[in-house]
Amino acid sequence: MTDSKRDVMDVSAPADANEQSIPAENQPVQAERPTVSPQEGAYFLDKFLDQKGDAAADAGDAQSADTPPAKASAPATSEELQDNIVEALREIFDPEIPVNIYELGLIYGVDVAQDFSARVTMTLTTPHCPVAESMPGEVEMKVNSVEGVNGCQVDLVWEPPWDMTKMSDEARLELGLL
Repeated sequence: MTDSKRDVMDVSAPADANEQSIPAENQPVQAERPTVSPQEGAYFLDKFLDQKGDAAADAGDAQSADTPPAKASAPATSEELQDNIVEALREIFDPEIPVNIYELGLIYGVDVAQDFSARVTMTLTTPHCPVAESMPGEVEMKVNSVEGVNGCQVDLVWEPPWDMTKMSDEARLELGLL
C-alpha cells in the first residue's frame, strides 16, 4: 500500500499563525513570566514571615515570632502528673476490643520519678497480639505528649500474665460481661 492511497488527515499547523481560519481567541499567547532575583525572593520571604509574626501578635499572643510559645503550666506534683498520664492512657484503645488499655487492665503501673520522668509497666492480652510491636511505642508517644513529662520508659512484661480479672468494672460492662 502506498501513501497516496491512504486516508490521511493533515493536522500540521498553518504557515501563518494569524491565518483567518483560526479565531483570535484561540491563537496562542506568549505570556511574560515574572522573574525574581534571589535578593528579591529573600525580601518576599522575610515579609511573609513578618506578617505571620504580626498576625500572632494581633491574635492576642504577646510573644514575638522569634520566641517559642510558652508551655502550659507543668503539674506541681508527681501525683498530679501521674493522674494526667493515666488520663492520656485512657485515650488509647485496643484495636480488637473497644475498651481503652487502662480499663482493660493492660497497664500494671505508672511511676513518676522526682525529675518528672515516667516509667510505664504494661502487658498485652497475649504475646501473639497483633499490636505487640506498635502498642508500646504508642504508649510512649502518648505519655511523652503529656505536659510536664520529662521522658518516658515503657516496660513490656509478661508476668503476671493478663487475664480478664484485671479488667475494670467499666470495661466488663462495656463488653457485656457484667
